[in-house]
Order: sequence, then C-alpha cells, then structure tokens
Amino acid sequence: MYMEDAYRSAFYEIVESTEARTGYELPDHIKSYLVMLLSYQTDRPNFLPETSFAEMFLTASTPKQRKELGDTCLFVSGVFPYIGERRGINRSYYSDMGITSYEIVSDFWNPELFGSLARHFNFLSEFIEVAFETNY
Repeated sequence: MYMEDAYRSAFYEIVESTEARTGYELPDHIKSYLVMLLSYQTDRPNFLPETSFAEMFLTASTPKQRKELGDTCLFVSGVFPYIGERRGINRSYYSDMGITSYEIVSDFWNPELFGSLARHFNFLSEFIEVAFETNY
C-alpha cells in the first residue's frame, strides 16, 4: 500500500467518524474531495504559498492556480485555524480568499463541486477543525 493510499484510508475513517459524532452527513462528492485534499496536503511539507496568500490571490490567473489557493485556504483554515493570529490575521482572511477562489474555479470546472465548496467553505473548514481536534 502506498503512503497516499494509507492517508486516504485514514482520512476517510476520520471524516466518517466526524460525521457520526456531529450528526452531519456530507454529500459523497464533498466527502471524497475532503479526503483527497487532506491526503494530498498532509504529504506536502511546504503547503503554504511561496510568497504570501495575498500575493497568490492577486497573481493567480488560471483555474488551476485558483483551485490550489482554495485548497490551501481550506486546509489551513480547518487544520490550523489560528495560524495567523500572531500577525493579526483571522480565519475569515483565509475563508474569503478560499471562497472567492472556488467561486472562480466553478466558472471553469465542475460547477456543482466547486460551487458547493465555495458556498459551504466555512462549514467545511469548521468540520475539518472538529475532525482534527478530536482525532489528533
């Protein structure tokens, strides 16, 4: 079994146990996306933008770059919700960029998925936070 497969299996179990504990049942396409996102980001030691979130937001010009920013914002706001507090940056900073990024992506790719990620970004971020608080 490859490490990525092991991560996927572990995160699938974490998402399912969080659903059971909270009583929220995520749609399959959202659950799959979260599992993929968490698996992918966990295996990346340098998941933060090379420059800054703001610069990445301002310079992202392709749907792929916007998706990467949305994914990073969702990961950071869920797994590390207080990461920017020392610099006076709150969670909504990452949420606003992630929502906007996913909205833009939904105009080009899979409108149902990326539109849902944009509309439910804050809930999904909090869902990830709960999953990590209770499992790590």
